[in-house]
Amino acid sequence: MEFDFLTPIDRRQYPSQKWDRYAADVLPLWIADMDFSAPPAVTRALAERVAHPVYGYAKPSSSLDDSLCDWSREHYGWEVPRDAIVWLPGVVPALHIASLALTSPGAGVVTTTPIYPPFLQVANKTGRLAQMAPLAEPLEPGGPWRLDFEALEAAITPETQLLLWCHPHNPTGRVWGEEELLALAELIERHDLLVISDELHADLVVDPTARISPWPA
Repeated sequence: MEFDFLTPIDRRQYPSQKWDRYAADVLPLWIADMDFSAPPAVTRALAERVAHPVYGYAKPSSSLDDSLCDWSREHYGWEVPRDAIVWLPGVVPALHIASLALTSPGAGVVTTTPIYPPFLQVANKTGRLAQMAPLAEPLEPGGPWRLDFEALEAAITPETQLLLWCHPHNPTGRVWGEEELLALAELIERHDLLVISDELHADLVVDPTARISPWPA
């Protein structure tokens, strides 16, 4: 299937967080918002839905569950049970809902920095304790950022209940390796932590991301 990645599209004719925040002479590269046309199949599906004049409260179709299960199985070898799927409006609401649902008030919520900025607001907005551990900076210009396990251990306290994780990592672009994830898993088990993993960009990775355990029984 071919797509048009060359035709420029004027985004300023409609309200846009990306293009309206700064002056016209600023090229905005601060947000994950692509300036390519949507795939024709998506445009056609939306047009068909809009053709029906009633836009009442809708719910995800069973075919959407099927698509997610099939994609996870074919691309990641991951069998996701249908009854484990919960559709939410976005990653940021999901992080906040998970913090409220899975931890107790005042619990510690730890994450590494730098990180996608909304991660840093989750604890405070849900009445939890924000705990942060810096990543190890690259050893040389252009080198990879690294997990600093000593910093992560130091950030964890007896109050810590949740680790907010990001893989592939935003904003460093790191795809964590198997050895790193195994060491992280050992730390998680030792401290009895829950993990919420944002894997939004997984399908943009050239090689499959490391996967160290199947869906929990």
